[in-house]
Amino acid sequence: MLLRAHAGLLAGLMFCSAGTLAAPFTLHSTDFRNAGHLPLSMGGGGQCPGQNISPQLSWRDAPANTKSYVLLIEDPQGMNGLGMTHFLGYGIDSSHHQFAKGDLTRVTGYTPGSNGKNVQGYSGPCPPLNGDIHNYNFTLIATDFTPDALTKGLTRDAVMAQLKGHVLASAGLVGQFILPKK
Repeated sequence: MLLRAHAGLLAGLMFCSAGTLAAPFTLHSTDFRNAGHLPLSMGGGGQCPGQNISPQLSWRDAPANTKSYVLLIEDPQGMNGLGMTHFLGYGIDSSHHQFAKGDLTRVTGYTPGSNGKNVQGYSGPCPPLNGDIHNYNFTLIATDFTPDALTKGLTRDAVMAQLKGHVLASAGLVGQFILPKK
């Protein structure tokens, strides 16, 4: 009798949890794996190695009521530990589920915010030439904002202030970038 009661309880728990569990919201790239090295081509260019080519990014399983996304690429060690925003894009329509390689550089499919260099669009990694590994955090935020809710050119702080109470979920990746010591 007790065994039947436990079996019934277990079956009920499995039914309830299977009905309420959703796949996690995830962010992926074909250009690097999570916690892996970013290709040198993604480097900032100019005085930095690389061609300033943004990575391919794709995502899936956002909450059902997502209306738009915000994408951030940040280096918490940048600016001597003060942190550096390399990319801020928002107003990404919920029907959009990926950026091809180079799309962030071309300002395609998003409203550009101002990054840490006061540039709208992608600015690739450019750590110091001291051999330190810098971690670049890619964060995709699902929101209940319509894609046109935020104006062009906002700073990270302005976007984060407006997002309070409107975030549904987030997904992330970390890519490492290292320049050899000279």
